Amino acid sequence: MLAKYLPSLTSVAYRRFLGGALLSNLGTWMQATAQGWLVLGLTNSAALLGLTSAAANVPILLFSLYAGVLADRVDQRRLLVITQVLAAVFTAGLALLVSLGAVQFWHVVVVAFLVGCVNAMASPAYQALVSTLVKGPHLGNAIALNSAQFNVSRIFGPTLAGVGIALGGLALAFWANSLSFVIVVVVLVTLPIGNVKTIGRIEASMWSNLMDGLRFARNNRVVLTLLGLTIGPGLFNLNYLVLMPVYARDILQIGAPGLGLLTAAVGVGALTGALTIAILRPAGGDGRLVLAGLTSATIGLFIFAGSTWLPLSLLGLAVLGGSQTIYYATTNTLLQLLVPPRLRGRIMSIYILASTGVVPLGNIVGGLVAEHYGAPLALVGGGCLTLLLAAALVFKVPAVLAAHPSQARLAA
Repeated sequence: MLAKYLPSLTSVAYRRFLGGALLSNLGTWMQATAQGWLVLGLTNSAALLGLTSAAANVPILLFSLYAGVLADRVDQRRLLVITQVLAAVFTAGLALLVSLGAVQFWHVVVVAFLVGCVNAMASPAYQALVSTLVKGPHLGNAIALNSAQFNVSRIFGPTLAGVGIALGGLALAFWANSLSFVIVVVVLVTLPIGNVKTIGRIEASMWSNLMDGLRFARNNRVVLTLLGLTIGPGLFNLNYLVLMPVYARDILQIGAPGLGLLTAAVGVGALTGALTIAILRPAGGDGRLVLAGLTSATIGLFIFAGSTWLPLSLLGLAVLGGSQTIYYATTNTLLQLLVPPRLRGRIMSIYILASTGVVPLGNIVGGLVAEHYGAPLALVGGGCLTLLLAAALVFKVPAVLAAHPSQARLAA
């Protein structure tokens, strides 16, 4: 049964990797929920919520391309171990400040930026390592299951954080996240794999390696369009995560436990979407599924943005979470399969830059719009811009709709 529906789990190394990632993401979501509540309590400002999120994501804009080259040139496991140790140290520092009651807004922003730098350097190596642990036809299943574990943590992490905040234990979420990074280090060190890098003998410069990846992305119109389709959600749709504390406190008036419930609703939907695609599309979806997921996610965003009734808000977030996971997992799989292995780290760094590196710009603009005109208008306006951009890209390169995992042989 396991081999039939979840074939990637037959790999012992991947099962261990997946378990470590789950524990790490539990801590990450606990901290993300507590951090939003902490910033709102310290500043009472939607704009500063956006600024904090921007500080966490701007390193991706600055460093992800370099990190992608690094992921192809050095041992990916060693790079991940070093970055996770640094993340543990930074988050422990913030946990200590919160525990002592000495935390200030600028402390949160600085730690968010430092952890963001670590994540920017680690993300391409993390994405590329999945395709090392799980090969060929099972890669789509592995990526979907990776999304599933991320969204299991999205369900339980915020819920645990919300309960902890309600009981007066805000610092607990930050300590838990620091511990989770330590657990990941242990898992990575014990993975039964050898040295993992895709460039063997290094002769070309970092710059030359970087330009190779950029040229490939520019010259492959389908890959370039898939990358372009990730920009709209990163700029405009993901602002709902930043503005969720505003909805919990001011619009729905459900407090900290309700904030955890909202985030968990996204996780429930996303877990459903991830398991659906893992079982029904183990090799990965096609370009049409990318567009369908993106459109459905934006509709879910519209439902949440306009709702003042908690059950409808939860439904909108569940639709958003499920569709978003299908969209990102399908895009991720297609990119990894359509790209030669020697360029995979670099193309995944461009994917991370396009999907996440633009988030700080959207957070700042979305936070300012929400501050002056209200959170619903910020989200609805962003969703409309996402759909317009997607329509323009698909109209320009309709071949993206025919992109399919079977085309992987062309990238060999």
